[in-house]
Amino acid sequence: MGKRKAWILNLGLTLGSVFFGVFIGEIGLRLAGIEGLKKLPQPGHGNFSPSFYTMSHPDLGWTNRPGASGWWRQEGEAYIKINIEGLRDEIYPKTKGKDTVRIAVLGDSFTLAVQVDVEQTYWSTIEKELQNCAELQGKKVEVMNFGVDGYGTAQELLMLREKVWDYNPDIVILSFFIGNDIIDNSAQLESNHYRPFFVYKDGELVPDYSFRNLSLEHSDRYWITAVDRLPSGLVNHSRILQVAKKAERDLKQKNLLQHLNKLNAKNFREPTDPVWQEAWNITEDLITLMNQEVQQKNAEFLLVTIADPMQVHPNPAFRQSFMDTYQIEDLFYPDKRLQKLSDREGFPVLNLAEPFQTYSEENQVCLHGFEKAVPCAGHWNPDGHQFAGKLIANQLCQQVKK
Repeated sequence: MGKRKAWILNLGLTLGSVFFGVFIGEIGLRLAGIEGLKKLPQPGHGNFSPSFYTMSHPDLGWTNRPGASGWWRQEGEAYIKINIEGLRDEIYPKTKGKDTVRIAVLGDSFTLAVQVDVEQTYWSTIEKELQNCAELQGKKVEVMNFGVDGYGTAQELLMLREKVWDYNPDIVILSFFIGNDIIDNSAQLESNHYRPFFVYKDGELVPDYSFRNLSLEHSDRYWITAVDRLPSGLVNHSRILQVAKKAERDLKQKNLLQHLNKLNAKNFREPTDPVWQEAWNITEDLITLMNQEVQQKNAEFLLVTIADPMQVHPNPAFRQSFMDTYQIEDLFYPDKRLQKLSDREGFPVLNLAEPFQTYSEENQVCLHGFEKAVPCAGHWNPDGHQFAGKLIANQLCQQVKK
């Protein structure tokens, strides 16, 4: 009996010490103002990429939040305002006006472009530049922005079906980012599974909405932590657990960056493994399907490829070092492959990589990046948007002449 009492006493002292230590830790972290991260309430892209302008969507995975507004200062700086229809643009009537040429732009974060003011975006530049197009004299040109952060071609095709056709556009532009759109279209390559993918069924591409039933722990391996598997009430009232979650999340994000650097390099090489071969096949078939649907609506289609920042870095030695590190023979491989696709399927494509590289090297300027972020990397700065807008407007003006 004495041994049992001693064991109980030791257990009590141990537990008491643990609880006292936890109590002191909780108080100390609060007094020091050290904060962590609370538990994610449910699976959804709004949790993985939290922003005031994003919300979950049952078909698209996520979309812009109608009516959202506020400042963005993480990369670049701009006041963001999402209209009631969920577009970062002015409000357009569904019925197109007389003598109006309406252009719909589908794309990802390069198109949403929260890093710059609306007036500086490439789609605003297109609208202004087309006023000088002789073939469009007497016409009102409306360029509508359907861009959403993080979208791949699969979601852009669904956006075309669900929202774009309501506005009866004459031209549909698909802005394709070389840096990650192929990855985004593959369920095996993309780490965030809270999104729709397209899969082959009886030889045809069909949307897969299985993300709707996805559990939290299977949503994104680089975002979900061990703490997220604990009860919400415990996590959200414990500063220690919140700090532990932040530490694990920071480590996961560092690992994600290393993973993406290696993964993105494969965009520039002929795929040899089945996963990348399928990713390319799905991507090309999605673009082909989009072109076909645009043609069926008696509209015109234009594919615009947005360069990866590495392709257009102004320093040739920097680009060569990247190529040597990852054994890349041709940085323009993806652009040339998409050019071959356009030749086979008979739709126009504008590859921005080569003119961007030439311009940035000749003028020694960065068309990507901002002063308070990584230079010559990330998204387009105002110069990049303006240069892209002028190139695209020139392409469109030539296209409407035919």
